[in-house]
Amino acid sequence: MTIRINSQTLSDYDAQLAYKTATAYLRQSDLANYLIDQLEQQHVKLSVEVCTDPALANQTLSNNGTIVWNLLSSVSPSPDLPHVAALLSRIPASQKPYITSQWALMHALALACQQLNNQLNFRDADATWPWLDEKVLSADDIENAVARELSDLPLPSEQNWNRVLKPA
Repeated sequence: MTIRINSQTLSDYDAQLAYKTATAYLRQSDLANYLIDQLEQQHVKLSVEVCTDPALANQTLSNNGTIVWNLLSSVSPSPDLPHVAALLSRIPASQKPYITSQWALMHALALACQQLNNQLNFRDADATWPWLDEKVLSADDIENAVARELSDLPLPSEQNWNRVLKPA
């Protein structure tokens, strides 16, 4: 899969930086790392539109192969999932918007995996996640498993994209 990162509100460099920073944190989860790799290896195009428009924060706008990820998202898109809620509840107030924004990207990527699973082969005989071989791949299951894997790991020490949000 070709994952193209673009933005109408940020430079290409800053959009790439934000995406790579967020996925570096998420990839600490073996499952997130595996699924992001799977998305990148498929012969399908996926576009991630990195957005900084405050009016679009906390809205789900992804559609037709485009994920819209707003760096200003501050509300978890999956607050009812127990492991996600536990992960986000341990985050200090100063880092909550930063990590919640990264979780919004994880949510969008999990939905992409769920939606594409019928056409793509996410099943892996050697996978350490037995539910990955189920007929229906659930974004909720993915998010809960990733949150469980990240819950014992340290949070990012810096908020790397703060500078891209500051006006020039």
